[in-house]
Amino acid sequence: MKMTMNRSFRPLLLSAALAVLVAGCATTPSADPAADLRVPTGYGRGDAAANAPVQAIERDLTAPPADVRADAWWQDFADPRLDRLVERVLDGNTDMASAGLKLERARAQAGLAGAELWPQASGSASANGSRAIDSGDDWSRNHSAGVSLGWELDLWGKLRGQRDIARWEAQATAQDLQNTVLSLIGQSCELYWQLAYLNQAITSGQANLERLERTAALVQSQFDAGAVSRLEVRQARQNIESQRAAQAQLEQQRVETRNALTVLLDGQPWPLADEPQDLDIAHSPAIAEGLPAELLARRPDLRAAELRLRQSLANIKVTATSYYPSLSLTGSVGSSAPSLGDVLRNPVATLGAGLSLPFLKFRQMQLNIDSADLSYQIAANDFRKTLHTALSEVDNALSARERLAEQVAAAQASHDEAVEIARLYEVRYRAGATDLRTWLEAQQTRRNAELSLAQARRSQLVNDVTLYKALGGGA
Repeated sequence: MKMTMNRSFRPLLLSAALAVLVAGCATTPSADPAADLRVPTGYGRGDAAANAPVQAIERDLTAPPADVRADAWWQDFADPRLDRLVERVLDGNTDMASAGLKLERARAQAGLAGAELWPQASGSASANGSRAIDSGDDWSRNHSAGVSLGWELDLWGKLRGQRDIARWEAQATAQDLQNTVLSLIGQSCELYWQLAYLNQAITSGQANLERLERTAALVQSQFDAGAVSRLEVRQARQNIESQRAAQAQLEQQRVETRNALTVLLDGQPWPLADEPQDLDIAHSPAIAEGLPAELLARRPDLRAAELRLRQSLANIKVTATSYYPSLSLTGSVGSSAPSLGDVLRNPVATLGAGLSLPFLKFRQMQLNIDSADLSYQIAANDFRKTLHTALSEVDNALSARERLAEQVAAAQASHDEAVEIARLYEVRYRAGATDLRTWLEAQQTRRNAELSLAQARRSQLVNDVTLYKALGGGA
């Protein structure tokens, strides 16, 4: 009996020796492109010294997963209507629903991968009957039932590697969900302020149109009195029609913005009563200077990219071990009898072991391992680029924050001067000291200054949202 057992294990020992040989021949990554990642200690707004990558970071995730929704950074703008809009979008948007379903699917697939480590059971039952068609014999019946159990021994860690890859994919999908939340918040804020800008521009344009109509009425009265020529009357009317065309364009943009907001709300229109009418109520929140680079560890897209980079690295080992010999144990218990009641009386048990030797396909094995290694190196380089791009996005947003504050201040001063210039030219025109063309140009300059100021304020708010998104949440 002892000799029989030794003989039975000789193939297993031989396969183990061959597996060691295959493992020695398998290609492993010679250099890890993601091993030495460095970032600047702070953001220097384009300064080469401040932005030099001097601080090493660990490849593992450096911060616990964050819930973007719980952060509520959009409340820093102190606008209750904006808060209501964001909450409604996050509650009903279809992208959110799809991202949640993808996460559930990834978790289910991770559970399936983990189940492969355990024995798999199956059962069957059958019944059949037969009778010769050329005789009057009775029917011959047979009943059978069986239960089998199969288990692939995870000798080389292949199944555990597949389980880890599935878990990392589930974690990466969870970060995809967080990134969807972050993106939807940004879209909500941008559409909200676009609507505020358009409402303000339309209201301002209507006021400008009324001024132009009063001007045209004054010119018509002067023409009737013989004080001015018909040319000035036509100039006044031309300005009115130009303003009406601009108004029509703005109103069409408002329709498109409202429709985009309706799509974001899964077909539910945003109430007109909650529409912002101007940008004066919005204030740019204070953000501390010198934000540390570690804040980028909260960005869900970076976290997802790192988790998938881990997957790519683990896939090299899984690919290699898939060519190692695999041992499967099987066992079954079954019985058959003419009568259904006798099926379980005489069970027959069967035990077996199967050994597969996929490493015999050596050339195919080497090519697949090389392919997995190259895929990892590509993913690592892409991850490094993504990290550096994220740093530049934060730096750009911080720099734009200061420049836009200067732009808003200059636009406000320009608007105030344009208003005063238009008033003085009106006085001079009524006194006959200047011509109508000069006054109309001053009115148009005032109109352009109003739009420039509103656009600058909107750009400032959108840039704040861009900064929050680049940081992965509130600062």
